Amino acid sequence: MNSATSALLALLLVFSLVAIPVAAGPGDGTRAQLQAEQQDRTTDNSAADETTTRLPLEGEVRSDTVSYGPDLGIVLTATDDELRTDYAQYTIVEHEFEDASEAKREALVADAYDRITDRADELEQREVDAVEDHAAGDLSTTELLQILLRNHNEAAVLSDALEELKNRTNQIPDSEVRDEQNRLEMQQTPVRTHLQMAAQGGDETVVTVQTSENGYALSTLTDDYVRETTRFDNRDTRLGNSFEDMWDGYEYAVEQYPWVFETGSSQAVHQHTAARLYQIRVSHDQGRFDIYLDWGTGEVHREVQVLTYTSLPTETETTWTDGERRLALNETPANGPAKITVTDIETESPETATVTVDGFGVGELDSDGTIWFVPPAESYDLTVTTENSSTTVTVGD
Repeated sequence: MNSATSALLALLLVFSLVAIPVAAGPGDGTRAQLQAEQQDRTTDNSAADETTTRLPLEGEVRSDTVSYGPDLGIVLTATDDELRTDYAQYTIVEHEFEDASEAKREALVADAYDRITDRADELEQREVDAVEDHAAGDLSTTELLQILLRNHNEAAVLSDALEELKNRTNQIPDSEVRDEQNRLEMQQTPVRTHLQMAAQGGDETVVTVQTSENGYALSTLTDDYVRETTRFDNRDTRLGNSFEDMWDGYEYAVEQYPWVFETGSSQAVHQHTAARLYQIRVSHDQGRFDIYLDWGTGEVHREVQVLTYTSLPTETETTWTDGERRLALNETPANGPAKITVTDIETESPETATVTVDGFGVGELDSDGTIWFVPPAESYDLTVTTENSSTTVTVGD
């Protein structure tokens, strides 16, 4: 009780900041906003073959970018989830287990296991419902991220509870429980870890969110480019295994991601029987990735890619000028990270400016006059604002 009270008191010191898109306007409104004329566009169609394939979304896609910062509400929700899960798990098993008969122990473990798996089912359905609502415009991007982060926190607690339950099961002769850790691990991802640190008072995390009726993708750009994609339509646990065995699944992955397996330095394949998934992990020249192949559909259900964005090939390079400055945009394949460079036409020196994408403030150019960002979609407005003027170009039209 004392530790829980201390934790809650500490949490109350966290300031709540709702994560919303930060729009950077072109100054005080009195400066002219110039529309730059496109000067040159060069596309290298072979660049897509020089990097990893990425799992796409299907259908109409809603895209948004937000800056996610300290959020007291989700931190308190996570604490409440942990307390309720602890109660459901530990008060049932630990307090009664030592004095119980073997038959009673088996019943206690079975009941606790059912509670954990039921909660795991709820997390998965909560994720599906939230994504569908966001894609339909009925849920804000911030609310979607809060739900996904809540799943992240609750899955971590359930994972600990399941591990404790397995330890208890080892004390019962000829008894075991199915390992559901892999289902829970899929709710605990790199992007959600960044969100968790931001929610607890760390640096704000900029997240690009894309949703469709049947899936979603989260992308961040920090030390690496991280993209997580989930396709709900590529998951069906009611069907039998469409692969002959684990290595048949591996061969399918090789077909889907040829460049990865040609350049991969280390590879690992895992069979998750309880979750009915094959997990394939590969490290390669530009980073690493994990994919989860669904047995029933025989397709990629989840994908996590962590890439060194400066190592990605340039697929398209476009330059514009507004008479005073030159804007150069380098785009990488699969709508990956893009780099904007702004220089003075006369002096060819780097410009000092801020950049917005579809109204979202990406940030300031560095000393080289460049900045990297994650494009929200294939078509968007790019605005560069200096002290005296603002230049807007439309990308993708």
